Amino acid sequence: MTHKIFSFSISAFLIITAGFSLSGCSDNRADEVTVTPIAVRVTQPMRMDLQSRVSYMGTVRANREVKVIAQVQGTVVSLPKAEGVPVSKAEQVAEIDVPDIRAIAERLQADLDYWRRRYEADQRLVEAEALPSEQMEVSLRAYRSAKAAMAEVEAKLDKANEFSSINGKVLSWLVEPGQHVMPGQPILLLGNDELEIHVEVVEEDLRRGIRVGVPVYVQDWQGHKFQSKVSEAAPVASGRARTFTVKLPVPALKNSGEELRVGSSMQVNFILESSSDGIAVPVAAISSQAGNSNIFLIQENRAKKQPVTIGIEQDGWVEVVFLWNGKDRVAISNLRSLEEGTPVFAVETKEVTP
Repeated sequence: MTHKIFSFSISAFLIITAGFSLSGCSDNRADEVTVTPIAVRVTQPMRMDLQSRVSYMGTVRANREVKVIAQVQGTVVSLPKAEGVPVSKAEQVAEIDVPDIRAIAERLQADLDYWRRRYEADQRLVEAEALPSEQMEVSLRAYRSAKAAMAEVEAKLDKANEFSSINGKVLSWLVEPGQHVMPGQPILLLGNDELEIHVEVVEEDLRRGIRVGVPVYVQDWQGHKFQSKVSEAAPVASGRARTFTVKLPVPALKNSGEELRVGSSMQVNFILESSSDGIAVPVAAISSQAGNSNIFLIQENRAKKQPVTIGIEQDGWVEVVFLWNGKDRVAISNLRSLEEGTPVFAVETKEVTP
């Protein structure tokens, strides 16, 4: 009887012990299966127009620039038009004092007066048959020679006054009143009323797509904006930086006369590529692995890995190509901790669109 009781006690102990052991195993497995959701910031993809831009600083220039060159030696008496002042075609822009030419002109004028009187007197004598006609021919030739010499010196005197060849503005004085100048020396720089913007562009960006016809958005320091297109791209590099000069015209703008001045700096944005109504996500949503791009969509509080094709990037947003249902949000944080099916705790955030 004692033996049976002892056997029952051992059996009961083993059953109870086994029960505890099974219970313990069940708890451990439950702990192993339970996974804490990863907190991620999420936002909604957006449909938007995106542009690939290259930005530079440009300089306003006149479409046509003309240098006024001294044609005679002398001293600058006056420059009647100040820098930046409008000037009309044929309007005087410089006066040069030429005392040497004036002295020659006075002497030649005296010679001309003498030979004119001599020729007229000889002509009367020939008519009165008091002088051979050959003598009158000599005085006539001398008179004509003096007249030609006077015309030549008067032409030089005329060159002492410089006139504008265009309608435009005085861009800059290249000399000052009272300064001595020589023939061929620049005096003034004039520019016509048509303006354009010159931009020095590096070769790499030319290869990226800056070419004639590319649309451009321009903004000045006051915030005024307008649109233009590239009209010319230099085929040869210039300067120490080996840059290429790109030109774009300035369209006729309201109230732009006082705002756009030659020499002003302008921000120039070349539009190399554009996309209309594309799906875009914040750049932070892109996960790159082994050369492939992915995003993580959030579906029923779990991450879904979605391969995408990358497009245009602008102002922190990037175009992505995939089949979107129009409602799934995308993770923009803790991407390295996410895998297909990872439980997540989504924290909604609102990204500012460009």
